[in-house]
Amino acid sequence: MATAKQILARVAAARQDKARHATWIDETLRLALPTYRRCNERSDTSLRIEEQDDQFDNELEIVAEDFASDMISTFTPRHERWVMFEPADDLSEGQKREIAPQLAAIGDAVFAEIERSNYWDAAQECFAYWGVSAMAVALSDMGPLNPLHFQPIEIPDLLMERGPDGSVTGKWREMKLTQAEQNMLWGASMGKEFPAFSGVGKDKKQRIVEGCDRDWSTPGVERWSYRIFVDDKERVNLTYEGAGSCPIITCRFRQQADSAWGPGPFKKATPRARVLDELAYLNLKGLGRTIDPAFSYEEDGLANFDGGMEPGKGFARAPGSKSPEAFLPDVRFDASFFAADEMRKGIKRACYQDRPEQPGDTPPTLGQWMDEKAWNTRRKELPRDRCVREWVLPIIERVAWILAKRGVLPEVKLKGGRVVNCRPISPLSKAKDLEDMNLTGQVLSMAASIGGAMQVGVPVDAKATMENLIATAKERHIVMKSDEQIMAEQAAQMMAQGGGMPDVGGA
Repeated sequence: MATAKQILARVAAARQDKARHATWIDETLRLALPTYRRCNERSDTSLRIEEQDDQFDNELEIVAEDFASDMISTFTPRHERWVMFEPADDLSEGQKREIAPQLAAIGDAVFAEIERSNYWDAAQECFAYWGVSAMAVALSDMGPLNPLHFQPIEIPDLLMERGPDGSVTGKWREMKLTQAEQNMLWGASMGKEFPAFSGVGKDKKQRIVEGCDRDWSTPGVERWSYRIFVDDKERVNLTYEGAGSCPIITCRFRQQADSAWGPGPFKKATPRARVLDELAYLNLKGLGRTIDPAFSYEEDGLANFDGGMEPGKGFARAPGSKSPEAFLPDVRFDASFFAADEMRKGIKRACYQDRPEQPGDTPPTLGQWMDEKAWNTRRKELPRDRCVREWVLPIIERVAWILAKRGVLPEVKLKGGRVVNCRPISPLSKAKDLEDMNLTGQVLSMAASIGGAMQVGVPVDAKATMENLIATAKERHIVMKSDEQIMAEQAAQMMAQGGGMPDVGGA
């Protein structure tokens, strides 16, 4: 196990790693989440107030909110099971059927606890940070009578250490808390280390580093060292073991080879958002000059226009003097608006929020809409595996670990009393489901073409042709009727029309 000095050195290295990316992270936060704290920011908020006063376009901010809601409904929907549970041990089919109700009971217990928690409130903020680079949450057990608490960790507070295998082997958050605030967070579970503020003297803020580092001393066993440092002095050192034992869950949008940090989709949209903001400023500036332009006038000793010209007001002029001339700027606003529309489309596409569109007045066809929807969903495969691996499954494992510690998670047992280990499995890809639905529609369209060919006398065996198409396309939704079903339906139709049984002797 690493010493406190070694961990502080790793925390310092993680801090330097994030500092390498702080410039583009802060710029992305400025345009996507302008009210949030930055990595390189003064203690006061005057900088953000000044930036908001100078912000003229919020397209990326709107898209960021849509992105977060879309990712929540894609990966962790409120009223759906994110994952299913399966036995981790080798079992026969009969044994799997035997424990199926018990696996369902585990899923019920885990998702009932998630429904009772504040997860979806925290998830909106977490997934917004995911669009920037990485998201993190501290999942705490507040006691059996209280719901689980999800606390989003802001990017300025988050520190991560990338291991040699690319995984996150160190997860910490930095905070400045008073003694009273420390007692509020950890007093119930670790009251001796974090006593309540006595009220004597000033309750100053102290620098807190809380988190976990992976302990690799026992191969094959997931073990974490949970530590809390107060002003670089180790206050807590605990060992947690098992999948889900680490209270801090992190998820990166993209993995970078030499760093724990990588760019999210908002990073790609930042240049366009910056140009949009400048265009909006220049358009307003140009409109102001067009509506209320500067002008020149000939000094005749009578009229004075130094204070401007008010609408509807009359001005006396000397006979023969030259009338005022406006300086109208030569600005084409339609061109800038067109460029802005193209950039808005680019921002939406970068953040996976683009929708099927048809240039001109013709709306998109169903086939085009399905094709583009399937393609847009396939693009989400880039972050899908990492989100499931680093976010969805760790949350499920964390909740199950807490319930097991409480002694309320039901065990899975066979009739002989053997305890079966179980694990959550990843959900099926929605992109694959959408592609399969699109393929079904295409095969059915071909079936309509086959019917049309038969009507004009082309000698086609419709049933055999359809079976060949289904086999070639590997289509899994279309169900063909058997010969017996077709004959039974023909017989029923003949009887309903008052005729006899169909002649099937040559069949």
